[in-house]
Amino acid sequence: PQRQRDTLTLLEMQMFSEKPFLFSPELYNQLAATKWLHWGMPSINRDDYPVHEVILSWQDRVLSRLLDPLTLERIRDNELKVPADQDAFTSAELLDRLTKSVLSELETVQPGEYTVRKPAVSSLRRNLQRKYVARLGSLAMGSTAAPADCQSIASVQLRNVNARIAVLLANEQVKLDDYSRAHLLETQGRIQKVIDASLELPRL
Repeated sequence: PQRQRDTLTLLEMQMFSEKPFLFSPELYNQLAATKWLHWGMPSINRDDYPVHEVILSWQDRVLSRLLDPLTLERIRDNELKVPADQDAFTSAELLDRLTKSVLSELETVQPGEYTVRKPAVSSLRRNLQRKYVARLGSLAMGSTAAPADCQSIASVQLRNVNARIAVLLANEQVKLDDYSRAHLLETQGRIQKVIDASLELPRL
C-alpha cells in the first residue's frame, strides 16, 4: 500500500499539478505543431502548438487508467485479500486523494483579488478539473462498470465538492476573477445535475 500511495503522490506532483508545465512564454512560443501526416491521423488544422490540448490529453489518459472499472474492481478485490488488521490501499482512498489533488484550489485559494491574467484557478487546472468532475459524474451515475461501492463514494465526493465550492464562492475576502468564478459556477451546475439525476435512478 505504501508503494501505491507513493506512486499516487508522484502522479499528483508530476501530472495533476500545473507546476511541471509552467514553462516560460518564450519556450511555449518556440514550440511548433507537428507537420507529419499519415493515414488514420486527424488532419492538422493549426500551425501553432496546441499546449492546452496536449497537456490535458496526457492528464486524461492517466485519469482514465486510475478510474478504469477494472482498476477499481481490482483495488476493491484486494481489500478482501488483505487481513482487516493490516494496511491496504482502498478505492475510497484513491477517489479521496484524486479529489483533493485535482480540486485543491477549493482549500488553497487565499484571500485577495484575482484577475483573468492571474486567476485563482489557472486554465490548465480548470481543464483538468472539468475532465475529472465529468469522470466522477459518470462513475456516480453508474455509467461505467465500476463497483457499486465506487459509485457511492463518487457521489459523496461530488456532494462534498459542491459544498466546498459554495463556501469559496460565498467568501467575501476572495475576489475571484471572471474565469474562475464562471468555472466554479459551471462545475456546481454540472454536479447538481448529476446529484439530481442519481436520485431518480434506481440502484441495483
